[in-house]
Amino acid sequence: MGLPNPIILEKERYLVYKTGLPFYDAARLIGVAHLFFGTASAEVEDKGAYWEVRGVSVQRDKDQILWVIERLEPTNKEKRLFEKDDKSFCWDELQGFFSAPRNSREGRKEELKAENDVALQIGTRGIDPLSKYEVLAPRSTGETKKKFKDYFQEVAAATIGRAFAAYVVSRSNRQTDEVYILPIFRERFVISGFLTYERTFQHLGGGWVAAVMAALSILLDLAAKRLPVIDFAYTREIKGPTRQPIFSSSGYLGLERLCAYWWSEIVQKENQQALLLLRNFRWFLYETRGQNVHEQVQQMARWVAEFVANPSVDALVKIEQLKARILAASQNQNLQGAFEARQLLRYSQLLQEVRNMMSMQLPEIPWQVAEALARALSFDEMGWMNQFTRLENAGNFSQFIQQVEHIVSRGFYREQQEHGQVPNIREALTRAQDLANILRGIEAQLRDEKAFRAWKAIFLLDVLSRARIQREASTEASTSAETAETSEPISENQ
Repeated sequence: MGLPNPIILEKERYLVYKTGLPFYDAARLIGVAHLFFGTASAEVEDKGAYWEVRGVSVQRDKDQILWVIERLEPTNKEKRLFEKDDKSFCWDELQGFFSAPRNSREGRKEELKAENDVALQIGTRGIDPLSKYEVLAPRSTGETKKKFKDYFQEVAAATIGRAFAAYVVSRSNRQTDEVYILPIFRERFVISGFLTYERTFQHLGGGWVAAVMAALSILLDLAAKRLPVIDFAYTREIKGPTRQPIFSSSGYLGLERLCAYWWSEIVQKENQQALLLLRNFRWFLYETRGQNVHEQVQQMARWVAEFVANPSVDALVKIEQLKARILAASQNQNLQGAFEARQLLRYSQLLQEVRNMMSMQLPEIPWQVAEALARALSFDEMGWMNQFTRLENAGNFSQFIQQVEHIVSRGFYREQQEHGQVPNIREALTRAQDLANILRGIEAQLRDEKAFRAWKAIFLLDVLSRARIQREASTEASTSAETAETSEPISENQ
């Protein structure tokens, strides 16, 4: 008996040519992959001028396509992109178009709208603003001569891709900042199944904060799919109270460092501390998105978004300074968002991972010194912030050590009194000097100003997480533990 005949799977290949408009290109690429392969696997490869999308031929369901675009609340015109004159689905026209080379493509053309990419609107933001000088004007002039069109097949693919975009919004009394973002992938990858992630985000801290929160959330949701995201394309419009356009932009968010860290530490190495750190950032941004959050907490959210996008020393220092002042202010008032500020970077392990995220070779935080300093500050309920500010203002590591030694020695002396012992100044000074010597042991590694500032910020955040500052009960604390993603116990590395 002979061997059975091999099973030959029919394969399909489609081409998506680039236009140079990041969001429009990303939408069309995702749209073509879903249009022809749905939840099956599609291999995508960047060929320079175009993307090649290929995979095993599958039977597609038009109802699934229509279900996907329903999220956009499509107009009748958008629905007709997928229909022939007899109302049947135009599979043949779509397949023939995307499988053909560029010079062989044909079909009717449809007008491109700003929703596909705001660069397609008329006026100075247009794709080719100098081609007609008479349309170099804002859209409020009513100028409609300049139209940009593309084949209806391209617009149909972009419409499907737009349905996978995250909608990001930041509203105020004066304006509404709306952003749509889509992930951008490496040169070669395999996409399988739906791109499943949360798709609606808002934050009153501004459109940038909301966009970073959305990108961070998408990365965490896509970790299990192992899709190599390298950045995000966006299209953005800021509108006034009557929805009139004020400003628009499109391009890339510039989150390469965040994406590289996510891919290396979470997807490839499965680093649980990195996962907890990004979840902690996402949780803080999500919990501070509302209207009643205190302005200092909103400002802290802006710097957290800045640090997530670009882990810089300046952003980390601002986070530390704002956290300290929020905790101080919340001692005698119910400050909305103070609980979230306390939960941010609450554990030493998260702070250790911050060093890794910053790609800086910094020495470990000596937990004995941090614990002793936290106890000393806790004894001074009303004046701890003054002492803490002196630590922040230390210009070099030598001055910093002197301040730590001074505060800790007073703390040890106060501790003797609290325990009913006879105060012994010499013993308090000796114990403080021993801890100061631990810091002197790492002084050589912190002579660089940038390294010192980064290490100091991490050290002071560690101290804040350990300090037990007396504060009034806050109603916000009642909503606490179960909502904080990183509030699960993490043992201190002591």
